[in-house]
Amino acid sequence: MGKQRKTWASGVKEEIVLAVLSGEKSIAELARQHGVAESLIHNWRTQFVEAGRARLAGNRQDDGFKALEKENERLKSLLGEKELALYIAKKVRGL
Repeated sequence: MGKQRKTWASGVKEEIVLAVLSGEKSIAELARQHGVAESLIHNWRTQFVEAGRARLAGNRQDDGFKALEKENERLKSLLGEKELALYIAKKVRGL
């Protein structure tokens, strides 16, 4: 059997990355302290900085989320209409 991968909570990742970016501790120190590979901390830092750059450049990831929310509301409305039509049909039939 292979070695099971550990998952890291986003809060822990954020704490580690912010400590690196602030110069509070070195990557090597944080890697030892948290039992994580240095390369992983490098990856987290890169992802964190790239996401910040993208957001400052105006790239919004929540646009897709808003489209999904709008579609969800449309479907809820449609479902409500269908339920109402079914209720009326049952009342007309005397069920």
